[in-house]
Amino acid sequence: MSALSRNRRKAWVLAACMAAVAGLSALGKPDTLAAMDERAQVPLENIFPSQFDDWRLDPASSVFVRPAVDRARQFQMYDQVLERTYINGQGQRLMLSVAYGRQQSVGLQMHRPEVCYRAGGFQVQDVDAATIPVAGRDLPVTRLQAHMDGRAEPITYWRLLGQGVVTDDSSFKLQQLSLGLRGRVLDGLLVRVSSIDRDTGAAHRLQARFADQLARAMSPGQRERAFGATSSSPP
Repeated sequence: MSALSRNRRKAWVLAACMAAVAGLSALGKPDTLAAMDERAQVPLENIFPSQFDDWRLDPASSVFVRPAVDRARQFQMYDQVLERTYINGQGQRLMLSVAYGRQQSVGLQMHRPEVCYRAGGFQVQDVDAATIPVAGRDLPVTRLQAHMDGRAEPITYWRLLGQGVVTDDSSFKLQQLSLGLRGRVLDGLLVRVSSIDRDTGAAHRLQARFADQLARAMSPGQRERAFGATSSSPP
């Protein structure tokens, strides 16, 4: 076989593969869009309670909280962004930030806090995977510390792709690629809990307790939406 013939054969194989992927994409979109549409219709404010256990919205910061859809207009990659500060009876404050994106394709994915904080001028260190007990299950999370101008902010966050918890960035991208080849693009949710505290260990323990109390205050449907159904790969 001549070199020209081999090149033509490779070109035909490549074209066939691209056509097959396009066909899978067309087949996969209706079911995926229907599922995402149902989740996208629910405002984040309706999922995350404003008061639970010993926590309530901090009145000093509530004036700065805007509706999630309005807040998201500042971020092209998100459809909703919810930002709240909670305070408990001991005067301890925790910041909750939730970002929802309807289509988490490879080119449009949830930004990890360690990336965003660095871009904002923070020094980021001690980025570690961990699990925290949440409403009777172990939730995979990422913990880190962000510092700037004497401000120490320990952070705990978790991410969902569809309704599955994604444990790290590599698995997030691999799942995106796998779904993309099958013509599916799922939505994504990132939940971040942080506080201003120089005692990182105490801050992370408080954040874990906050997440557990938050989950227990939710209905089963809300809990699945905020914390995911399982830690396995999405379908």
